Amino acid sequence: MTAERNVAVLVGNGLSIAFNPELNLQRITEEVLQRIEKSEGGDVVVAMKEIAERALPYGATSADDFEVLVGAFGAESRTLDVLDTLAELTKPSDKKLRKAIRRVSKFAEQVRDTGISHVLEVIAERSHAYVDDSQSLYGLVTAITESFNGRVVIGNLNYDTLLLAALLTVCQREVADMGHGNRFVNVLVDDEVERRVHALRASSADFPSSKRVQLLHIHGSLTFWATRDQTIHAKLPKEMLEDGEQWRAIREETTNVRPVVVLANRRDKADHVAQFPFNLAYEMFASGLAEADRWLIIGYSFKDDPVNNTLRSEFIERDPKPRVLVVTYGEELRRRDVERAFGWGAEDGRSKAWLTINRDGASGAEETASWQAFIE
Repeated sequence: MTAERNVAVLVGNGLSIAFNPELNLQRITEEVLQRIEKSEGGDVVVAMKEIAERALPYGATSADDFEVLVGAFGAESRTLDVLDTLAELTKPSDKKLRKAIRRVSKFAEQVRDTGISHVLEVIAERSHAYVDDSQSLYGLVTAITESFNGRVVIGNLNYDTLLLAALLTVCQREVADMGHGNRFVNVLVDDEVERRVHALRASSADFPSSKRVQLLHIHGSLTFWATRDQTIHAKLPKEMLEDGEQWRAIREETTNVRPVVVLANRRDKADHVAQFPFNLAYEMFASGLAEADRWLIIGYSFKDDPVNNTLRSEFIERDPKPRVLVVTYGEELRRRDVERAFGWGAEDGRSKAWLTINRDGASGAEETASWQAFIE
C-alpha cells in the first residue's frame, strides 16, 4: 500500500499575477485611486478621498502601496473600537454624549466600508484568468493535487477567487474551503433582499475528513462577509459579486453584511489575524505545515510577519527539515530573506539541503526540474 504524502502550499500575489497580470497589486491600487477620485457624494465620500490622499499622496508607485491604502481604511476599525469603548464608559445620564459618540462611530464605519468596497470591487472584476492562462493554472493545480495523494493544505493570501475556481474545475469533489457545505444563514444583500447562503466554518471540526484538499483564505476573501455585530459569517456566491450591485449596496447601506478581509498595515496585522475567521485559517494552515514534509510556496514576498512567524514556528521544530520549494519570478527575492523568514541563520550552515528557489514564475512551474526533484 502506497504511503500518503502530504503537501502544504502557500500562495501570494505572484500566483494571481502569473495567470492574470491585471491582479498586480500596483495596478489594482492605481485603479482604486482613480475610482475614489471620481466618486461623488457627501461627507463620507469626502472623508474617503482625504484618507486615500493622505495615505498615498504621490499615487501608487509600488505593489506595497496596496497594503498602505487598505491599512489606511482599516485604521478606521481602530477608531470604531475606541469610540465603542468611550460610549460604554459614559455615564447612563450622558445620553447626548453617548448619542454623539455613536454618530461619529457610524460615520467612521461608513467611510471604512465605502473605501474597502472600491478596493474589493476592482479585485472582483479581475478575478478570472484568461483562456490560455486558465489552462496553465489548471495544469499547475492538477500537478499539485495528483503528485500528493494525502492532504493538500493551501494557505491563500489573496482575496481573489482565481485559485478557488481552478480547484473546483480540477478536483471539486475533493475540495473543502472555509464555506460550510451543510450550514446556511440568511443575509440581506443588494436592496435588502434576503438570501440564503452558506455559513463559514466555525472550527476545525467543521472541515470534513473526506475532503483531502483544503483551501484556506488566510487573510479573507471577496466571498467572506459578516453582519456588523459579527454574529453571522457567510460565504456569498461569487456570481453575486460580479455585477457590482453588492458593492453599491455597501455604499448605499442597503445590505446588512460587510466584507471580511484583513484590513491592516504590517504594524497592525497581527491583531487582525487573531480574530475570526482568520485565526481559524491560520490554525488549519499551521496544522497542514506540521503534517507535510513538502512545503510549496508560490508568489510570496516573505514580507508578512504573521505568515513568517507561522512558517518559522513550524519549521524550527522539525528534524529532519521539510523540503521547501519557493517559486518566484526574477531576482528580487533573496535567498537570505527566505532563510531568515524560516529562522535559518548563518550558523546553521547552507540551506541547499532543504531549500530550492525556482525563479521562472508560477506558469509552467510543474514542468521544471526543480518540481520533479521536489515531488520525488
